[in-house]
Amino acid sequence: MNNPIIYTSKRLRTEANTACVAKAIFSALDKLHVEHRELNNTQDYWCRDYMPVMISDDGIYVKYRYEPDYLIEDESLHDYITHQQDACSELNLFVPNDMNIIFDGGNYVRCGNKVIMTDKIFSENPQWSNREIIQHLEQILRAEIILLPWDMEDPFGHADGMVADLGDGQILLNGCWKKQDEPFHRRLRKILDAHFNVEELPAWDGDKDSWCYLNYLQVPGGILLPCLSENNDSKDDKAALIYFERLFPSLEIIPIYAKPLVKGKDGGGALHCVTWEYILSKE
Repeated sequence: MNNPIIYTSKRLRTEANTACVAKAIFSALDKLHVEHRELNNTQDYWCRDYMPVMISDDGIYVKYRYEPDYLIEDESLHDYITHQQDACSELNLFVPNDMNIIFDGGNYVRCGNKVIMTDKIFSENPQWSNREIIQHLEQILRAEIILLPWDMEDPFGHADGMVADLGDGQILLNGCWKKQDEPFHRRLRKILDAHFNVEELPAWDGDKDSWCYLNYLQVPGGILLPCLSENNDSKDDKAALIYFERLFPSLEIIPIYAKPLVKGKDGGGALHCVTWEYILSKE
C-alpha cells in the first residue's frame, strides 16, 4: 500500500470533549511521520462510517448511501447524518463505482481478497434479497463476502468492533463475547475459522470497555492503541500494551487516551472509528 494520509473530522478537534483525543492522534502521527489532515464538511466525528471504502491498495474507492437506521429512525439525530458527497468535496478522490445501497463504513473490514461485515446489511436493504445483496457486493467490492451474525445488543452492527485484519490470512477477533455470550462466540469462531487463522484479543477482567482495544489504528511504523486511563496505567491498559507489543513486534505501540470516544454522546467507538485512510489513486 502507498503511504496513506490519515483524515479525521474537524469536529474531533473542535468539540471540547474529544479535543484531547485529536491532539494525541496528531502527535502520534507526527512522531511516526504519517501525514494527517482534516475533513471540513462533516456532521460528526465518526468519519469511518460515512467515508467511501477502499477496495484496492492503489486507492480505488466505492461510495454508498449513508443512511444508518440508528440515525434515520430518530428524527432528533438527523443533523448528525453526513452526506458523503459533502465530506469528500475537498478531496481529489477517484470513486468509479457506487454500491447504490445503504451501507456503513464501520461495517467493512477488508482482509486481502475477502471482506468481513455483519448481516445487518440485509435489514438495511430489505428491497433486495439476501442473495442479490451478496452477489452485488462481491462484484462491486471485488472480494468474497464473509458475513458475521449481528449482535443485536449493539445498535450499530459494525464489523470493525469485532475483527481487525492482521494480514496474510490472519485476523484478530474481539474476545469480549467469550465471557458474555459463549454460544455467540462459538458461532463467530465457526465462521471465521473456515476462512482465516484467528488470533483472539483477550477479554480481561477489569474495565467493561476493554472491547475498545480492538478498534486501534495501524499506520506505517506503528499502532495507535486506544486506552482507557489518562496515564495508560490501568490494569487493562497495561495488559493491552504488553499484548500488542507481542502481536506487532516490529511496530511502535503508541497509547492514546480514548475514553471520551468510548463513552461518546451518540454511541461509542475508538480510534479506527474516527479515522479514515486516503491513498492517492494511480488510475
